[in-house]
Amino acid sequence: MCGILGILHRGAIGDASQRIVRMADAIVHRGPDDAGFWSAPEIALGFRRLAIVDVEGGRQPMTNEDGTVHVVFNGEIYNHRPLRRELEAKGHRFASDHSDTEVLVHGYEEWGEGLAERLNGMFAFAIWDVRSRKLMLARDRLGIKPLYLAELPGGGIVFGSEIRGIHASGLLPVAPDDQSVYAYFLQQNVWSGRSLFKGVRQLEAGHICIDEPSGRRDRQYWDIRFDRRSMSRADAGLALREVLERAIERQLAADVPVMSYLSGGIDSSAIVAGAYRRDPGVRAYSCIFNLDQVGDDRIVDEREFSRLVAAELGIEHIELELPQLALVSSLHRTVAALEEPRMGMAYVNYLIAERVAADSKVVLSGCGGDEILGGYVSRYDYVRQPFPKQAAARPLLARLLGRGKRADDAGDDAFRRMQAIYSYPVGTHEIELAFKPGFRARSDGYTLEDEMRAILAKCPSDAVWDRLLYIDAKTYLAGLLMVEDKLSMAHSLETRVPLLDNEVIDLALTYDWPLLTDGETGKIAFRDAIRSWVPPQIADKPKMGFGPPDASWYRGALQPFIRRVLAPERIAARGIFDPGFVSCAIDQHMEGTQNRLPLIWSLLSFDAWCESCGVYGGDLGQPLAPAARS
Repeated sequence: MCGILGILHRGAIGDASQRIVRMADAIVHRGPDDAGFWSAPEIALGFRRLAIVDVEGGRQPMTNEDGTVHVVFNGEIYNHRPLRRELEAKGHRFASDHSDTEVLVHGYEEWGEGLAERLNGMFAFAIWDVRSRKLMLARDRLGIKPLYLAELPGGGIVFGSEIRGIHASGLLPVAPDDQSVYAYFLQQNVWSGRSLFKGVRQLEAGHICIDEPSGRRDRQYWDIRFDRRSMSRADAGLALREVLERAIERQLAADVPVMSYLSGGIDSSAIVAGAYRRDPGVRAYSCIFNLDQVGDDRIVDEREFSRLVAAELGIEHIELELPQLALVSSLHRTVAALEEPRMGMAYVNYLIAERVAADSKVVLSGCGGDEILGGYVSRYDYVRQPFPKQAAARPLLARLLGRGKRADDAGDDAFRRMQAIYSYPVGTHEIELAFKPGFRARSDGYTLEDEMRAILAKCPSDAVWDRLLYIDAKTYLAGLLMVEDKLSMAHSLETRVPLLDNEVIDLALTYDWPLLTDGETGKIAFRDAIRSWVPPQIADKPKMGFGPPDASWYRGALQPFIRRVLAPERIAARGIFDPGFVSCAIDQHMEGTQNRLPLIWSLLSFDAWCESCGVYGGDLGQPLAPAARS
């Protein structure tokens, strides 16, 4: 795990060696163990290293024997050993004992642009081919590892694992992208490779980017493909268990200790149990919450389940209890680590990652289990219910997911319900009230409908649940993975996600829907697969998201802080929202008439981002935090 950087300028800016050093300095948290640089007349590559595999070797940038191929690489290649054997059989000679980076060097020599599809791992890498003067950028299938790039006026390109590295080059000004900011507030996320910074985009998951003298092109090398088949539940559970065992074993491979998150949910519990069976040195880390005067949302605290799993396994278990004012001290640090506002109450992820990083460099996470394995059971059940007859005529997702005339009346009902799921924190019915006219005018051209239409046009299935799974993986999961990477790497901690191992994904996409969910129970095959690993209370546990009881905390200990940060004069100064709309939404939440938690979190994150980046009014003066409560 590390951070990569590069400037391909083809001689347009002269010596880039000093720029690349500044870029690397900006992301030292991603790799405090080492730094490496290489430059030539057309290109400069930089690297920050967090030493996990081949600790003594594995330095980057790495090259082949004759210096014609150079690589910088962020991530892990879990199938590097079989690939190494295959390449050695073809005559390639390796200098290291077990460096996965060197597999990329020789793999490119052998397979060229076809390298990425042979890899099982989480990765973002750059390869410079000296002979052809070609740069190849690649990102893993689902986007576990980030990779940003910006095009330069003279036709060059600057890229890096984080946006701050690109800006540190001095080749691109820090400026917000109004359209992406608008999109963020419609879906608490940005999709399809967008970022909130003007001129900066992500290389999309499952893509490579080729830049050569004749031009630049992106190519998708992998996408979700459904091959649904019927089989018995017993066979499906057994096959998935065997695949999970291999995935966990692969992802435990490291030359440093590996730990695991344990939220108390089924995914993290299965990962902890599977890992501990193979490595008794694994420790489990849980985040619990202060529940004083917390209401119905106290159920999000899963300590009884995490403690049950830990006791059943006999594993060492470390708990971090967050006070109700944890948000106040961690908000700016969290948003700075994310680089831009993102989905979810991310400060909790930031703080538990900080705790794990005090003991280790690597942690396993249960992230990704719901999107492919049929975990969002409430959503599947919700969309198949009849829609109220007084509802507005056929909306967005009816047109998108039903592909026009193929949707019947029952399908229309389902698609209407989907609109409510996707449209937050600002609902489509609130847009005119929420945003200032001037900002809406600057954001003209973006619609949720167009964005979703473009994504769903690539879905290879007409089945409604397949199409919901597809867009979840492309949007919601992509956002979760970005949050997971940024908030762990802020503490020099590598997060691995065994449930997104290639073999797990490929098998799950062959399971017919009755093996995934029946609309009432989710992840049926997964539950069967891990039933012997965990207590029955876990194997049969309903889906519950990971997060704090913020609905109650916001109404209680955090309310003075929220009202100060989101005071009408501050909202007005940002120039995005109508202050009256925001004040009304806050009052609705505090009075308990509506849950406006997603909007409040998004606004708090946005305010912290504006201050840290100097955009939309910049630093308006830090509001005073409320006095601490015992």
